[in-house]
Amino acid sequence: MLSDMFRRTQLLWAATATIVFVVQLVQGLLVLMGLALLLLLSVTLILLLPAGIHDEVQEDAWIHQLRGFVSLQKSMAQWGQSHPYEPTAETFDPYLAQLDLVSNLFRAGDRQGTYAAMNRLMDVLEAREGGIPDETAEAIWHYCYRVTPAAYHDVSRHLKARDTISDRTSAVPT
Repeated sequence: MLSDMFRRTQLLWAATATIVFVVQLVQGLLVLMGLALLLLLSVTLILLLPAGIHDEVQEDAWIHQLRGFVSLQKSMAQWGQSHPYEPTAETFDPYLAQLDLVSNLFRAGDRQGTYAAMNRLMDVLEAREGGIPDETAEAIWHYCYRVTPAAYHDVSRHLKARDTISDRTSAVPT
């Protein structure tokens, strides 16, 4: 009778161990399936994201930097700088409107349009549209050169302007 009871206990422990093993095996498989599903979702998301999204996010920062710099120059011109005229809020409208256009074209993925719009901003700066002070236009001009990726503006125009300025300063008698 004891041996029969011992045998039943062994069978019960063996059945319990088998059930525990099967449960752990199923749990392990579920974890592996979850990881595989997570990997599949990650790969799908990467493939579905537009090409160059990381670059776009970083490149988009230059437009925000330019807008911030123009806004800063606007504030400085209106509140603290002495100029022979009274600048108004409208003084900087052509520049901010052009930056809006640059931003819209950039977000639409229009590289050629962005390039053309940025070079139009340079034209607006050279013409001093809105009547901004020369120092302000020069500061914006140079800042554009510093932060705008070369793919979106005519770098040679900045280099020519720099060379012209250095020629003028070297010709000044000391």
